[in-house]
Amino acid sequence: MKKTFVILLLIGFAACSSYKPVAPTQSDADRGAQKYPGLSLADLNQGKAIFEAKCEKCHSLKRPFMVSNADVEKIMPKMAMKANLDHKSADLVLQYLLTMKSAPKK
Repeated sequence: MKKTFVILLLIGFAACSSYKPVAPTQSDADRGAQKYPGLSLADLNQGKAIFEAKCEKCHSLKRPFMVSNADVEKIMPKMAMKANLDHKSADLVLQYLLTMKSAPKK
């Protein structure tokens, strides 16, 4: 009984752990380049790194993936200002988010 409780407790802690965004692949970059010509895998990885470093300070990293693209596009300028992002960094984060939100669900 005690062992079962400990196992369930560990599973509960694992389920509540922080969200880690999926790393982009070349197929994500190819898909994103259809909307953002010239977008590369390196750009997506840079956007992901900025997103993880700056955005988690104020909210869950899962949050932008739970709202519509329109909502992300609308709030991004305000969030970029709060995170002290320059225009290029903000664009990389936005491109990362919108590209990865359009990824096929596994």
